[in-house]
Amino acid sequence: MRAILLSSIALLTFAALLPAQRGGRRNQAPKEMKNFTFEDERFVSKSVGKKMPFGIYLPKDYDEEANQGKKLPVIIWLHGMWEDHLRFHRRGGAIELDKAVTDGKLPPCIFVTANGGRSSMYMNRGKEKWEDLISKDLLAHVSKNYRASKSRNQRAIMGISMGGMGALRIAFTHPGLFGAVGAHSSAVFAEDPDTLPTRLKRFAAGLGFGDPIDKESWEKTNPVCIANKAPLADLKDLLIYFDAGSKDRYQFHEGNKLLHNCLKQRQIKHTWRLIDGGGHSWGNRFQHETLPHSFAFVGEMFRKAAAGKKAAGNKEEKEESDKKAPK
Repeated sequence: MRAILLSSIALLTFAALLPAQRGGRRNQAPKEMKNFTFEDERFVSKSVGKKMPFGIYLPKDYDEEANQGKKLPVIIWLHGMWEDHLRFHRRGGAIELDKAVTDGKLPPCIFVTANGGRSSMYMNRGKEKWEDLISKDLLAHVSKNYRASKSRNQRAIMGISMGGMGALRIAFTHPGLFGAVGAHSSAVFAEDPDTLPTRLKRFAAGLGFGDPIDKESWEKTNPVCIANKAPLADLKDLLIYFDAGSKDRYQFHEGNKLLHNCLKQRQIKHTWRLIDGGGHSWGNRFQHETLPHSFAFVGEMFRKAAAGKKAAGNKEEKEESDKKAPK
């Protein structure tokens, strides 16, 4: 009982550290989208042992007969702490997603908003395997039930705050799943947990890292630690984008700078943006200042992959035609 109480106190003490879903905030959900439909769905996840919700955006012409044979690029979005799969839709993310397609920054695609629990950090903990929920269950469900491409360069993972941390970790440790990762205001920390402020140590203890923090678990979770030790081959072909505001109220921009320096030292290509005057997460016009950049980054990969596939198809057609041509 005492351990449970201390854990609860740690979580409550740290409740304000990551973005909270406070009442009274203006709903910025679009009344209607030009390019997408949106549905709130459910599926059974073996990894967490229960039915889990998720949101899915599909192109408006998804069900048209002419498109039934077309596979679409897919993006998985991971929300922040104390949030859920609807946060993206309600806080203006859907508006920017729709605009990105209208502006040609993103091609038509399937956009999935995961639900990773209130404070899971997208970690595998005990009987609840939150990372596996994303990397195994949700991805498999979407691939099976929608016309989602299974090609690595047609799949991306993105996230914000806690979700940014999860997106970076999953992309770094499962290099065959996603061709690109985009992360905003990510919870990224120093490699040595002993250097953390006391409140962060308490938070980590409440999440199951132990008190003192178990360094082995820390190194497997923190994107900086992973990026520093991951085989170069796993990261060289991964397209990496991340940003943070210089006025992030939790100082996450400092951890993101460490990640930038780590990748730079290892000569791993990436795009890092420190947004001067920018705040944390959905504050300070986050969605309008950052999402257009990450969507354009991911969209460029999708377009190049589609162009390469088309070129390969044209080449095959020409070779087949040459074979049939009279000698």
